[in-house]
Amino acid sequence: MQYTAVPLERRNGLDGFQLKLIALVIMTIDHIYYFGYSLTDMPEIMTLIGRIAAPIFVFFVTEGFVHTHSRGKYLLRLYIGGVLMQIGNLFVNICFPMQNGVIVLNGIFTTMAVIVIYLWWIENMRKAWREHRRGCAVLYALAMAALLLSIVPVQMLLPVSPLAVQLATIFVPSPVWCEGSVLIVLIGIGFYYCRNSKRAIAIFYTAFLCAVLALQCLFSFDWEVVRSVFFMWLALPFILSYNGQRGRGMKYLFYLYYPAHVYILAIAASLLGRVW
Repeated sequence: MQYTAVPLERRNGLDGFQLKLIALVIMTIDHIYYFGYSLTDMPEIMTLIGRIAAPIFVFFVTEGFVHTHSRGKYLLRLYIGGVLMQIGNLFVNICFPMQNGVIVLNGIFTTMAVIVIYLWWIENMRKAWREHRRGCAVLYALAMAALLLSIVPVQMLLPVSPLAVQLATIFVPSPVWCEGSVLIVLIGIGFYYCRNSKRAIAIFYTAFLCAVLALQCLFSFDWEVVRSVFFMWLALPFILSYNGQRGRGMKYLFYLYYPAHVYILAIAASLLGRVW
């Protein structure tokens, strides 16, 4: 079946800055739920709404990959942000423990870095294959497989050297232990290759989430999973409203706001937990 591609570049709708701002608000609601849970019961709808944020941010990572002037600098910025946040997580978890087993696990920068790495390697692999540099293409494929399977030697090291495992999770951008894991990485890759057609984005994202839900239901049916996947799908109308325009600048807003609000909420929850 053939269909006409609907380009993202149009005037109506929301620009990138507006959509990112909406995602920031939604993400904050989710994190208020998560860290607030260390103090008291929180309405579940808060975290369900939060499922909308990650796909929006992932979509704009692929946009950033397309439009950045330097992919190397873009990747380095995300990687450094991920490493610093993992170190910050350790510090906050040790110095500001929370009740009910709540700990800081946030690390979307690393997930974004993994998406950029795979997109870059896939592009290079395809280019090498077209240019009949088969050996080079195979090396890229092996590198992607090695990064995916890096979980195996890391797990083997766990009984021997927990410190080595901790260092690996901080410095190795793995699609397995990054926030959202392989699921979010695959969504990012799909968004990239469907980016020139709103219809393709809608079909891919809906079909992908349906497949995830179907696989989950093969093992056990869980209404919580169904609700979570449905709210993830609700990110689609926001993504389809994107008008292709960057909007206002402030590209470092997310880089600063994300760790700042996480640590403020975590430290506040820890301090309040000591007096309640």
